[in-house]
Amino acid sequence: MYSNYYLHKIILVTGGGSGMGRALCEKLAEIDATVICTDINTQNADETVAMITRNGKSAVARKLDVAQLPDFEEVIGDIVKEHGRIDMIFNNAGIAITGELRDISIDQWKKVLDINFYGVLYGSQVAYQHMIKQGSGHIVNTSSLAGVVAYIPLITPYSVSKHAVVNYTRCLRQEAKLFNIKASVVCPGLIDTPIITALPAVNAKPTWNQDSIKQLAPGMPARDAADHILKSVAQNKEIILFPRMAVTLYLFTCYMKAAYLKVAFNLLKNFRENYRINDRS
Repeated sequence: MYSNYYLHKIILVTGGGSGMGRALCEKLAEIDATVICTDINTQNADETVAMITRNGKSAVARKLDVAQLPDFEEVIGDIVKEHGRIDMIFNNAGIAITGELRDISIDQWKKVLDINFYGVLYGSQVAYQHMIKQGSGHIVNTSSLAGVVAYIPLITPYSVSKHAVVNYTRCLRQEAKLFNIKASVVCPGLIDTPIITALPAVNAKPTWNQDSIKQLAPGMPARDAADHILKSVAQNKEIILFPRMAVTLYLFTCYMKAAYLKVAFNLLKNFRENYRINDRS
Protein backbone atom coordinates (compact mmCIF):
# COMPACT_ATOMS: atom_id res chain seq x y z
CA MET A 1 0.00 0.00 0.00
CA TYR A 2 1.32 3.43 -0.96
CA SER A 3 -0.31 5.44 1.84
CA ASN A 4 2.81 5.53 4.05
CA TYR A 5 4.63 7.51 1.37
CA TYR A 6 2.19 10.43 1.79
CA LEU A 7 1.41 10.18 5.51
CA HIS A 8 1.63 13.65 7.15
CA LYS A 9 3.42 15.12 4.11
CA ILE A 10 2.79 18.76 3.20
CA ILE A 11 1.37 18.64 -0.34
CA LEU A 12 0.25 21.39 -2.72
CA VAL A 13 -2.11 20.47 -5.57
CA THR A 14 -2.89 22.91 -8.39
CA GLY A 15 -6.17 22.68 -10.26
CA GLY A 16 -7.63 21.02 -7.19
CA GLY A 17 -11.10 22.44 -7.71
CA SER A 18 -12.25 19.83 -10.21
CA GLY A 19 -11.44 16.70 -12.14
CA MET A 20 -8.21 14.85 -11.47
CA GLY A 21 -6.94 17.59 -9.16
CA ARG A 22 -9.99 17.23 -6.93
CA ALA A 23 -9.60 13.44 -6.92
CA LEU A 24 -5.93 13.78 -5.93
CA CYS A 25 -6.82 16.11 -3.05
CA GLU A 26 -9.50 13.72 -1.83
CA LYS A 27 -7.26 10.66 -2.02
CA LEU A 28 -4.35 12.42 -0.33
CA ALA A 29 -6.56 13.68 2.50
CA GLU A 30 -7.98 10.18 2.98
CA ILE A 31 -4.46 8.89 3.70
CA ASP A 32 -3.75 11.73 6.12
CA ALA A 33 -1.53 13.99 4.05
CA THR A 34 -1.71 17.72 4.76
CA VAL A 35 -3.37 18.98 1.57
CA ILE A 36 -3.32 22.53 0.22
CA CYS A 37 -5.93 22.57 -2.56
CA THR A 38 -5.38 25.46 -4.97
CA ASP A 39 -7.37 26.68 -7.94
CA ILE A 40 -7.96 29.92 -9.79
CA ASN A 41 -11.64 29.35 -9.02
CA THR A 42 -11.91 29.72 -5.24
CA GLN A 43 -15.48 28.40 -5.16
CA ASN A 44 -14.36 25.13 -6.75
CA ALA A 45 -11.42 24.82 -4.35
CA ASP A 46 -13.75 25.46 -1.40
CA GLU A 47 -16.12 22.76 -2.69
CA THR A 48 -13.26 20.26 -2.82
CA VAL A 49 -12.27 21.08 0.75
CA ALA A 50 -15.91 20.84 1.87
CA MET A 51 -16.14 17.33 0.38
CA ILE A 52 -12.98 16.34 2.22
CA THR A 53 -14.11 17.73 5.58
CA ARG A 54 -17.51 16.04 5.29
CA ASN A 55 -15.60 12.75 5.21
CA GLY A 56 -13.85 13.60 8.46
CA LYS A 57 -10.54 14.64 6.93
CA SER A 58 -8.93 18.05 6.55
CA ALA A 59 -7.53 20.29 3.83
CA VAL A 60 -7.23 24.00 3.12
CA ALA A 61 -8.14 25.94 -0.01
CA ARG A 62 -6.08 28.72 -1.56
CA LYS A 63 -6.57 30.78 -4.69
CA LEU A 64 -3.71 30.35 -7.14
CA ASP A 65 -3.44 31.40 -10.77
CA VAL A 66 -0.76 29.08 -12.17
CA ALA A 67 0.01 31.54 -14.97
CA GLN A 68 1.31 34.02 -12.38
CA LEU A 69 4.74 33.38 -10.84
CA PRO A 70 4.04 35.71 -7.85
CA ASP A 71 1.05 33.54 -6.90
CA PHE A 72 3.31 30.51 -6.51
CA GLU A 73 5.90 32.52 -4.59
CA GLU A 74 3.26 33.74 -2.17
CA VAL A 75 1.39 30.44 -1.65
CA ILE A 76 4.47 28.23 -1.37
CA GLY A 77 6.18 30.83 0.82
CA ASP A 78 3.18 30.78 3.17
CA ILE A 79 3.20 26.96 3.25
CA VAL A 80 6.87 26.89 4.23
CA LYS A 81 6.34 29.57 6.88
CA GLU A 82 3.44 27.64 8.42
CA HIS A 83 4.73 24.08 8.15
CA GLY A 84 8.50 24.53 7.87
CA ARG A 85 8.66 22.69 4.56
CA ILE A 86 6.86 21.64 1.39
CA ASP A 87 7.18 17.92 0.72
CA MET A 88 5.41 17.58 -2.61
CA ILE A 89 3.76 19.59 -5.35
CA PHE A 90 1.33 18.20 -7.90
CA ASN A 91 1.34 20.63 -10.84
CA ASN A 92 -1.96 19.40 -12.23
CA ALA A 93 -3.84 22.43 -13.62
CA GLY A 94 -4.31 22.49 -17.37
CA ILE A 95 -6.50 23.54 -20.28
CA ALA A 96 -6.92 22.45 -23.89
CA ILE A 97 -8.15 23.77 -27.20
CA THR A 98 -9.02 21.98 -30.42
CA GLY A 99 -8.87 23.13 -34.03
CA GLU A 100 -6.57 23.53 -37.01
CA LEU A 101 -3.34 25.48 -36.73
CA ARG A 102 -4.46 27.95 -39.41
CA ASP A 103 -7.38 28.99 -37.17
CA ILE A 104 -5.76 29.14 -33.74
CA SER A 105 -4.59 32.62 -32.77
CA ILE A 106 -1.32 33.53 -31.08
CA ASP A 107 -3.30 34.70 -28.04
CA GLN A 108 -4.92 31.26 -27.81
CA TRP A 109 -1.49 29.65 -28.08
CA LYS A 110 -0.19 31.89 -25.29
CA LYS A 111 -3.08 31.02 -22.98
CA VAL A 112 -2.49 27.28 -23.37
CA LEU A 113 1.27 27.62 -22.89
CA ASP A 114 0.89 30.00 -19.94
CA ILE A 115 -1.19 27.47 -18.01
CA ASN A 116 0.04 24.10 -19.25
CA PHE A 117 3.77 24.78 -19.44
CA TYR A 118 4.61 27.96 -17.55
CA GLY A 119 2.17 26.96 -14.80
CA VAL A 120 4.18 23.76 -14.36
CA LEU A 121 7.51 25.57 -14.68
CA TYR A 122 6.64 28.24 -12.09
CA GLY A 123 5.33 25.73 -9.56
CA SER A 124 8.26 23.39 -10.03
CA GLN A 125 10.96 26.04 -9.87
CA VAL A 126 9.60 27.77 -6.76
CA ALA A 127 9.05 24.48 -4.93
CA TYR A 128 12.44 23.20 -6.09
CA GLN A 129 14.31 26.09 -4.45
CA HIS A 130 12.66 25.35 -1.09
CA MET A 131 13.21 21.61 -1.49
CA ILE A 132 16.93 22.13 -2.16
CA LYS A 133 17.23 23.98 1.17
CA GLN A 134 15.38 21.25 3.07
CA GLY A 135 17.14 18.40 1.24
CA SER A 136 14.07 16.48 0.13
CA GLY A 137 10.88 16.65 -1.91
CA HIS A 138 8.98 15.25 -4.85
CA ILE A 139 7.72 17.29 -7.82
CA VAL A 140 4.91 15.69 -9.86
CA ASN A 141 3.96 17.33 -13.16
CA THR A 142 0.91 16.44 -15.22
CA SER A 143 1.48 16.04 -18.93
CA SER A 144 -0.61 13.77 -21.17
CA LEU A 145 -0.51 10.94 -23.65
CA ALA A 146 -0.34 13.87 -26.11
CA GLY A 147 3.01 14.74 -24.53
CA VAL A 148 4.64 11.50 -25.71
CA VAL A 149 2.84 10.86 -29.01
CA ALA A 150 4.39 12.76 -31.92
CA TYR A 151 1.12 13.79 -33.56
CA ILE A 152 -2.49 13.77 -32.44
CA PRO A 153 -4.69 15.73 -34.83
CA LEU A 154 -6.35 19.03 -33.94
CA ILE A 155 -4.84 19.59 -30.45
CA THR A 156 -1.42 20.97 -31.38
CA PRO A 157 -1.08 23.76 -28.74
CA TYR A 158 -2.06 21.29 -26.02
CA SER A 159 0.33 18.67 -27.39
CA VAL A 160 3.25 21.11 -27.68
CA SER A 161 2.76 22.29 -24.10
CA LYS A 162 2.58 18.73 -22.81
CA HIS A 163 5.71 17.65 -24.71
CA ALA A 164 7.51 20.55 -23.02
CA VAL A 165 6.32 19.35 -19.61
CA VAL A 166 7.65 15.84 -20.26
CA ASN A 167 11.11 17.00 -21.32
CA TYR A 168 11.37 19.62 -18.55
CA THR A 169 10.47 17.06 -15.88
CA ARG A 170 12.92 14.46 -17.20
CA CYS A 171 15.72 17.05 -17.12
CA LEU A 172 14.70 18.18 -13.65
CA ARG A 173 14.69 14.59 -12.41
CA GLN A 174 18.34 14.15 -13.36
CA GLU A 175 19.55 17.42 -11.85
CA ALA A 176 17.46 17.06 -8.68
CA LYS A 177 18.92 13.67 -7.72
CA LEU A 178 21.96 15.41 -6.24
CA PHE A 179 19.67 17.13 -3.72
CA ASN A 180 17.64 14.04 -2.82
CA ILE A 181 14.65 15.43 -4.73
CA LYS A 182 12.46 13.34 -7.02
CA ALA A 183 10.51 14.34 -10.13
CA SER A 184 7.82 12.40 -11.98
CA VAL A 185 5.67 13.22 -14.99
CA VAL A 186 2.12 11.94 -15.35
CA CYS A 187 0.93 11.12 -18.88
CA PRO A 188 -2.71 10.06 -18.74
CA GLY A 189 -4.84 9.05 -21.68
CA LEU A 190 -8.53 9.89 -21.66
CA ILE A 191 -9.77 10.65 -18.12
CA ASP A 192 -13.37 11.56 -17.33
CA THR A 193 -12.83 15.19 -16.31
CA PRO A 194 -14.33 18.61 -17.23
CA ILE A 195 -11.34 19.40 -19.49
CA ILE A 196 -12.92 17.12 -22.12
CA THR A 197 -16.46 18.47 -22.09
CA ALA A 198 -15.35 22.12 -21.78
CA LEU A 199 -12.87 21.91 -24.64
CA PRO A 200 -13.03 25.09 -26.80
CA ALA A 201 -13.29 24.29 -30.50
CA VAL A 202 -11.96 26.91 -32.93
CA ASN A 203 -13.84 27.39 -36.22
CA ALA A 204 -15.80 24.19 -35.65
CA LYS A 205 -19.47 23.27 -35.34
CA PRO A 206 -20.76 22.96 -31.76
CA THR A 207 -21.29 19.22 -32.28
CA TRP A 208 -17.59 18.55 -32.96
CA ASN A 209 -16.43 17.96 -29.40
CA GLN A 210 -19.30 15.71 -28.39
CA ASP A 211 -19.20 13.70 -31.60
CA SER A 212 -15.45 13.18 -31.35
CA ILE A 213 -15.70 12.14 -27.69
CA LYS A 214 -18.31 9.50 -28.60
CA GLN A 215 -15.76 7.86 -30.90
CA LEU A 216 -13.32 7.39 -28.02
CA ALA A 217 -13.27 4.79 -25.28
CA PRO A 218 -14.96 5.90 -22.03
CA GLY A 219 -12.65 8.02 -19.92
CA MET A 220 -11.11 6.50 -16.81
CA PRO A 221 -12.87 7.75 -13.63
CA ALA A 222 -10.87 10.53 -11.98
CA ARG A 223 -10.60 8.75 -8.63
CA ASP A 224 -9.21 5.63 -10.32
CA ALA A 225 -6.72 7.84 -12.14
CA ALA A 226 -5.68 9.51 -8.89
CA ASP A 227 -5.17 6.11 -7.27
CA HIS A 228 -2.94 4.99 -10.14
CA ILE A 229 -0.94 8.22 -10.03
CA LEU A 230 -0.33 8.09 -6.29
CA LYS A 231 0.77 4.47 -6.42
CA SER A 232 3.20 5.17 -9.29
CA VAL A 233 4.59 8.35 -7.69
CA ALA A 234 5.25 6.44 -4.47
CA GLN A 235 7.26 3.99 -6.60
CA ASN A 236 9.23 6.97 -7.96
CA LYS A 237 8.39 6.22 -11.58
CA GLU A 238 9.78 8.71 -14.07
CA ILE A 239 6.97 8.61 -16.66
CA ILE A 240 3.51 7.47 -15.58
CA LEU A 241 1.64 6.50 -18.74
CA PHE A 242 -1.86 5.04 -18.27
CA PRO A 243 -4.47 3.58 -18.66
CA ARG A 244 -3.75 0.48 -20.74
CA MET A 245 -5.43 1.96 -23.82
CA ALA A 246 -2.99 4.90 -23.71
CA VAL A 247 -0.01 2.55 -23.52
CA THR A 248 -1.38 0.58 -26.48
CA LEU A 249 -1.88 3.72 -28.54
CA TYR A 250 1.60 4.98 -27.72
CA LEU A 251 3.16 1.68 -28.83
CA PHE A 252 1.00 1.72 -31.98
CA THR A 253 2.36 5.16 -32.91
CA CYS A 254 5.93 3.96 -32.31
CA TYR A 255 5.90 0.62 -34.12
CA MET A 256 3.18 1.13 -36.73
CA LYS A 257 3.77 4.78 -37.55
CA ALA A 258 2.48 4.68 -41.14
CA ALA A 259 -0.76 3.02 -40.10
CA TYR A 260 -1.24 5.47 -37.25
CA LEU A 261 -0.64 8.51 -39.48
CA LYS A 262 -3.26 7.18 -41.89
CA VAL A 263 -5.78 7.00 -39.05
CA ALA A 264 -4.80 10.50 -37.90
CA PHE A 265 -5.14 11.90 -41.42
CA ASN A 266 -8.62 10.38 -41.73
CA LEU A 267 -9.66 12.07 -38.50
CA LEU A 268 -8.43 15.42 -39.81
CA LYS A 269 -10.19 14.80 -43.14
CA ASN A 270 -13.44 14.03 -41.33
CA PHE A 271 -13.15 17.27 -39.36
CA ARG A 272 -12.56 19.35 -42.49
CA GLU A 273 -15.44 17.76 -44.39
CA ASN A 274 -18.06 17.63 -41.63
CA TYR A 275 -17.26 20.03 -38.80
CA ARG A 276 -15.14 22.94 -40.02
CA ILE A 277 -17.27 26.08 -40.26
CA ASN A 278 -15.54 28.01 -43.02
CA ASP A 279 -12.33 28.25 -45.00
CA ARG A 280 -10.12 31.03 -43.65
CA SER A 281 -7.09 30.19 -45.77
